[in-house]
Amino acid sequence: MICEFCKKNKVNVNIIKIVNGKTEKINICIDCLKSFTLLPADEFFNDLNNVLKKFLEVDIKISDKGEIDKILGTIDSSESKTCRFCLCDLNTIRSTGQAGCPQCYTEFRNSFIQIIKTIHGSCLHKGKIPLKTGSKEKIQKEINDLEHRLLEEVTVENFEEAAKLRDTIKKLRKKLTAGKKTN
Repeated sequence: MICEFCKKNKVNVNIIKIVNGKTEKINICIDCLKSFTLLPADEFFNDLNNVLKKFLEVDIKISDKGEIDKILGTIDSSESKTCRFCLCDLNTIRSTGQAGCPQCYTEFRNSFIQIIKTIHGSCLHKGKIPLKTGSKEKIQKEINDLEHRLLEEVTVENFEEAAKLRDTIKKLRKKLTAGKKTN
């Protein structure tokens, strides 16, 4: 597919906007996407522009086809080569950067994990906890984060900071177990 704006480059991003059942689709190349002035001026696309700007400011910029191929080249070819549900093959996913159906993520799980690890360095999601979620999950997340910092401090032999972190973790664990007993 060719970019709808410059009419020259190959499409790298597909944007789909659905409002009240009406679908609006934009196919755009990475060069036009970087300029941000080409998208329509409505609230949705202004918000999208901000999101995309942040996305493109990340350390790993994959605007070069060679880099994309290098990352996608980590795909394990011993895996099933065709999705049993949509019949999309691994080469199609590799060339388009899009899975054929939700089941492709299960079928090609190992390949996707390799790609995500290559891009992000990890497959562990460390996102935010929803506001409606109870405080137990927040405390547990804080404990996990502090344990990770504790290991880092011990590794660099900063034992004073490690002791403070250990004490904080103990307090949080007590708070967590006290909260479980009241429920």
